[in-house]
Amino acid sequence: MEARLANGSGLEKARVYRELAARHGRTSKAWEYRMQNISHVLDQAGKPWLPGLLPASNVGAKVEPKLAKLLGLSGETLTSVFGPTRGLLEQEAKAAEASGSFAPTDEVDERRRVLAAVVQRRGQPAFRKALLYAYDGRCAMSGCDAADALEAAHIVPYRTPSSNAISNGLLLRADIHTLFDLHLIGVDPDSRQLILAPSLRNSTYGELHGSCLAETRMQEQTASVASLAWHRSRCPW
Repeated sequence: MEARLANGSGLEKARVYRELAARHGRTSKAWEYRMQNISHVLDQAGKPWLPGLLPASNVGAKVEPKLAKLLGLSGETLTSVFGPTRGLLEQEAKAAEASGSFAPTDEVDERRRVLAAVVQRRGQPAFRKALLYAYDGRCAMSGCDAADALEAAHIVPYRTPSSNAISNGLLLRADIHTLFDLHLIGVDPDSRQLILAPSLRNSTYGELHGSCLAETRMQEQTASVASLAWHRSRCPW
């Protein structure tokens, strides 16, 4: 299909699906969805996908690597991030590489770089300490109680010292903090249920979808409805 489209040949996709169904079984609709799975994997690898075949929004975690291998994309980095955020991440990665951030001069320099990155991700010490107390030392989404893996996440990004209000923060495990910052995990401001991007729902994070934020020790420490609504509005799915 891709080759025929590339050389300008006419293509009736419905006919192709019927031919595949007759030859290999399954329904025409199933083959159409499989093509959308392929578009999804191409899109995640930053490749153009087939015109008229929008990437599927819910591809299984086991299906993605199989399709990537068949498409010769095994060495590509598959990601659930898309749109402007992906572009900004790529820009930052190029800038970091150009500045030598990924090439420390010695072992001590590398150790300092790693520790500096950990400190920065954990957040301002006072803000993190307050969140550790508010959430009783547990991740607000996963319940993880390994303090060294927990970080202070701003719901609305830091702008002024007032951004460090506890109601604008969540105590999150490092990997979940990353997904939250990438707007791949949101929170319904009314029900306080977690909502995952469709591309994550069949992954190992799927069990978080529909669960609720943990309660805080005191009501005034609870995540702000306005902040949660702002963050949810930035999730492009």
